[in-house]
Amino acid sequence: MGSRFRWVLVLLYGFVSLWSLFVLLPTAWMVIGAFKTKREFFLDPLGLPASFAPDAFERAWGTGVGGFLLNSMFVTALSVLVIVVVSAMAAYVLARTDSRWMRLVYLVIVAGFAVPVQAVIIPLYQMVSGAGMLNSLFAIVLPYAAYGIPFTIILFYAFFLDFPKELEEAALLDGCRPVKTFFHIVLPLMGPAVASAAIFQAVFIWNEFLLALLMLTKPAVKTLTVGILQLGGEFTSDWAAIMAGLSIAVLPILTIFILAQKYFVRSLAGLGK
Repeated sequence: MGSRFRWVLVLLYGFVSLWSLFVLLPTAWMVIGAFKTKREFFLDPLGLPASFAPDAFERAWGTGVGGFLLNSMFVTALSVLVIVVVSAMAAYVLARTDSRWMRLVYLVIVAGFAVPVQAVIIPLYQMVSGAGMLNSLFAIVLPYAAYGIPFTIILFYAFFLDFPKELEEAALLDGCRPVKTFFHIVLPLMGPAVASAAIFQAVFIWNEFLLALLMLTKPAVKTLTVGILQLGGEFTSDWAAIMAGLSIAVLPILTIFILAQKYFVRSLAGLGK
């Protein structure tokens, strides 16, 4: 039995290693391609560059990648802030009430999580256009927040169900109102859940492409995922600069993931505790 179990582990680790290699190879090729010249990129696309010169990064930065980076940071930070604050308050109310109507509201929220953005992209575009918000960063901040709130409410709802009510009762005996109890007692203690939700939503929002492509057409308001398209021309493209721009786009979110991977894995598992 022990030998069979050992072989199963070997096969599992082998599969995970091969899959990790399969996933990492495109990223490695992207980074290596960012240091190639245009000539090297076409003559030897899979080879190493003759010299690791940062010329492609300079060209990418000169086309406005710095501005796209700031736009992505603003959109991601504001969207995550709205999602976390609104979801925390809504989930707290839903978890602390016995009303049947509130349970119905929770079911509607769960159903909202199941609706893909592609299914409502046309009416969503018409609503944003009718409100005169096209080519504004808020044109994607609000939809991002709307689609991030249902999942985050579900995550926080599960957290509040296991949160010790004795702490809230003690605060109530000390004269704290429910709002003050939430912000001064509950919210400071839900740090892991907030971190899990924030990281998960930040990764999704940072990489989102479709909404940003439709809502943002002016270069001054484009995010990184859409702005990098400007590096490609109609008849030819500077692929080395495109790879450099993609490398810049990956770096911030990769850094966040490395520093807080524990919370990210918990968010994927639906935990956050």
